[in-house]
Amino acid sequence: MNSSDFPNDSRENRRINTDGEAIDALFMATEEAVTRDFLSGFQNQDVEMEERKSTEADVVKTGSDYWRDYEVKRNFKAAKHFALELHSDLKIVEKTEEEVEEEVIRDEDKSEFRKAKESIKKRRQEISTTSDMEIDLNVRRKAPSLVELSARVLAQNFLAIKSLKLVPDHLRKKLSYLVSGLGEFDTRLMELLIEDSPSEICAKNCVQLVEDDLVKIFCDCDRVSLKVLILDLCGRSMTDYTINQFFKRAPNGFPSLTTLSLQGAFCLTDNALLLISKSSPLLQYINLTECSLLTYRALRILADKFGSTLRGLSIGGCQGIKKHKGFSSSLYKFEKLNYLSVAGLVSVNDGVVRSFFMFRSSILTDLSLANCNEVTDECMWHIGRYCKKLEALDITDLDKLTDKSLEFITEGCRYLKSLKLTSNRFSDECIAAFLEVSGGSLRELCLNKVRDVGPETAFSLAKVCKMLQFLDLSWCRRLKEDDLRRILRCCSSLQSLKLFGWTQVEDTYLEELSRSDVHITGLKLTSLYAHLDNFYPSVGAKFF
Repeated sequence: MNSSDFPNDSRENRRINTDGEAIDALFMATEEAVTRDFLSGFQNQDVEMEERKSTEADVVKTGSDYWRDYEVKRNFKAAKHFALELHSDLKIVEKTEEEVEEEVIRDEDKSEFRKAKESIKKRRQEISTTSDMEIDLNVRRKAPSLVELSARVLAQNFLAIKSLKLVPDHLRKKLSYLVSGLGEFDTRLMELLIEDSPSEICAKNCVQLVEDDLVKIFCDCDRVSLKVLILDLCGRSMTDYTINQFFKRAPNGFPSLTTLSLQGAFCLTDNALLLISKSSPLLQYINLTECSLLTYRALRILADKFGSTLRGLSIGGCQGIKKHKGFSSSLYKFEKLNYLSVAGLVSVNDGVVRSFFMFRSSILTDLSLANCNEVTDECMWHIGRYCKKLEALDITDLDKLTDKSLEFITEGCRYLKSLKLTSNRFSDECIAAFLEVSGGSLRELCLNKVRDVGPETAFSLAKVCKMLQFLDLSWCRRLKEDDLRRILRCCSSLQSLKLFGWTQVEDTYLEELSRSDVHITGLKLTSLYAHLDNFYPSVGAKFF
């Protein structure tokens, strides 16, 4: 076919640069095609010619409309761009289509946490205008048990006790804790506790013991039957000298020991810990909180010796454990931990604990990350993703956490019984949404110094937390008297309540609270030391 057969096929034609020129060229080509009778074979050419002309007119009209719209849009964008350059402080960040699509979430795909937040926003007006529940406080008093009364009397007069033979271990333990709370624990009481070959020796306050006292106690007790040894605050007596002297007299150590707590043993060293670990092959739970002389070598010793058997480990507050590349690898060796506390360690961050959470935390039930300032939302995502059996969590004073962290915990940890959120920045709506979803299983909740706690949280507490026993609302200044009445009226299982810093409550109501069955500390009319036996259990308290 000759090139001249094509309409306007000239090499001298100028190049088409714009859409408008392209449309004009198209119309010209159509006219030339009609003139040269390219569309042949029709019987009624006159009729068809009229139809083509009408169609052509429509096309021309449509094309001109398109061009006009195009010019308007282009001029609008140019004007907008020019205006934004003049006023850069008012620049609007435009979202892409993908971002817009991600924000549009279908109702069936929303998490329970998000649904709870939406319902909280809807009910806000109802809370502020109506009250559909009775909030009058029913004052009720319950007499203490005979065992509790007897234990308190014995603790106050322990100097008159001559012997504890035939006294069961759980009563010895209770008596020891009560005397420790009075600050009068001494060598004589320790000798009473170790007589008659008990399987448990529990002393929470060993401040008055010295090195020779501890050596004598170790040598005199029945080490074969001893399974639990708790010697907290034994800083002055737990030294290398004490350990060396003990093993000279008893080289077999503690063959049956399964639980060891040396909290506050600030003179305990890595070498002493090595000797103890060698003499206690059955050790499963160890508490070394606030043992400031221990280094990363201590963690490596425990990992090498008990990596496959240890179930509980607390090294919180051990400031000698600095950042070291071996920390993460040693932590990874613990295969069966149910309880882990690394509170306050500067060496803990998202990267250090990531591998442990991913591969070793499937059976973890108790976790404390309090005061680990480098922990962020990423760490909370791993906890929610991999720690499905978590029952107790302490994330006190973590400045980098946002509401996203609590959402991750809500969606992943459905069996929480204890949660401490002290000094965090979670919003009132976020905490209320968490309670709506997971509050039914809570036994302990600490909201101390969470400044945004308000009516939404109080309403959710009253609505859902029927099993709550311990509650800390200290310094929650946005809560009012009506909110506290609602909580006390509806949380029927509540035993202990902390209200430090509650200056917004009137004295008449304080007098009413003082007569209630709930043990309240922190108010002007209550004693700080009145209910030490009902104090808030720490994370991991059930192991030690």
